[in-house]
Amino acid sequence: MRNHEHHEYVVLGGGPAGVQLGYYLEAAKRDYVVLERGERAGTFFDVYPRHRRLISINKRFVGSNDPEFSLRHDWNSLLSNEYSPLFRDYDDAYFPKADNMVRYLNDFVAQHGIRLRNGVDIQSIAKGEDGYLLTDAAGAQYSCKCLIIATGRSQAILPDIPGIEHAECYSTMSIDADEFENKRVLIIGKGNSSFETADHLNDKAALIHLASPESIEMAWKTHYVGHLRAVNNTFLDTYQLKSQNAILDADILGIRREGDSLFVTFHFSHAEDEIDEVRYDRIIHCSGFRYDNRIFEPAAAPQVTQCRRFPEIGWDYASVNQPNIYFAGTITHSLDYGKSTSGFVHGFRYNCKALARILAERRHDERWPSHRVEATAPALAQAILDRVNLASSLWQQAAYMVDLFAAKDGEIIRLEDMPIGFARGLGEREFGRYLTVSLEYGPPIMGDPFRIVRSMQAERSAFLHPIIRLYEKQDCVATHHVLEDLEGDWTKPMHRTSLTAFLEEHLGAIGVRSFETADAD
Repeated sequence: MRNHEHHEYVVLGGGPAGVQLGYYLEAAKRDYVVLERGERAGTFFDVYPRHRRLISINKRFVGSNDPEFSLRHDWNSLLSNEYSPLFRDYDDAYFPKADNMVRYLNDFVAQHGIRLRNGVDIQSIAKGEDGYLLTDAAGAQYSCKCLIIATGRSQAILPDIPGIEHAECYSTMSIDADEFENKRVLIIGKGNSSFETADHLNDKAALIHLASPESIEMAWKTHYVGHLRAVNNTFLDTYQLKSQNAILDADILGIRREGDSLFVTFHFSHAEDEIDEVRYDRIIHCSGFRYDNRIFEPAAAPQVTQCRRFPEIGWDYASVNQPNIYFAGTITHSLDYGKSTSGFVHGFRYNCKALARILAERRHDERWPSHRVEATAPALAQAILDRVNLASSLWQQAAYMVDLFAAKDGEIIRLEDMPIGFARGLGEREFGRYLTVSLEYGPPIMGDPFRIVRSMQAERSAFLHPIIRLYEKQDCVATHHVLEDLEGDWTKPMHRTSLTAFLEEHLGAIGVRSFETADAD
């Protein structure tokens, strides 16, 4: 008889998301197990990034001893009530080494007693009698009522280009730069992995071209950390200053081999539809990754997005077509792709916390934790400003994580750290009228992001600043912007005064009597 064990929860994947969710399940004393194919937690970071430097910042000194505030500038640590361990104790560098992330994750598992099972290579997932049945390579089986997928985007995307078989993949390319000495190299793609690769080879290669149909998006302009980061953009100098390298906006029509040479036909996007053929010695495709759904039996398979890069999920992180399947980690990024940070540790760690609360409410009848706030405009304004001055969640998950304020039993309650879509759904169902508080950037920057004319009109703030919205069901009926601040410090009287005035005007709209009536009583 096959080995078999049953749990209420099975978390598949022992990377940062699986470990983070495991922390919350362990803290709540749930019946769970985290299954990891590798021999330890975080084996993804044994391979990626290929050139071994993380682009997630490790800012160790922030001028404050408050651990919550410090997490605003710590993109690698996982969340815990104890704020321990922290990644800053594992690496001194602002852009740290990937190997240290593996050490950190395994120490986090050990310190918090997370039930992580290593060396479990799940081969298939099917529907069981009361949930889902997972079978590993050794024939052992694990069943669960609730399955949480935290496997990341693990399947390399192969570009649909004739002759692509002549190219090497970022996942498997040699990282010995000497092999590229005096070679002409084409890199397909213009993301961070492409530029990371170009920088790695630049000391050795004779020529490097980067090509894709789309132009580069700079993170310093879009505020999206998945766009090209400054740490990877030194290659741009070598192009603009005419040092043989180039950035090509072009479709690749085909690749052909002739002896030791590879010839690539380009259709250029910005050169009057020019078509040209260029010779290279090596080609590397850095075309990104997608969520891999192949492990599921057809009847159990979650639906995927149209681009096939992500599972199709709701704001509760649940599969749209399979009951009791949830997702954690980078594969929740479909909810804010190109906008916020759910594709990265410093974003999805808060998603994991929210998912743990959603599961607690749905499966264990435990309400979302709430905090009571005195039902006066000055008290509410102070509570809001206290949060936006400290909370790492609102800072790191800009325009995505919100606090919800609503009236209940004559008081105001605050529900913290909700995904915006989930908060609006809850607000509509339970309160009808409610406030959301978020930190957000201003409108998209046109022109040079380093020559912005700063405005003293709060609604024109370009940088991260608090936004308070009043909703009636799903409709936003009033909005207040708090003026941006150079250091993100909203403790000045002008911030409090303007917010208090807004709340004085609208507090009755969320079900609290006007202050005049309350005073008269």
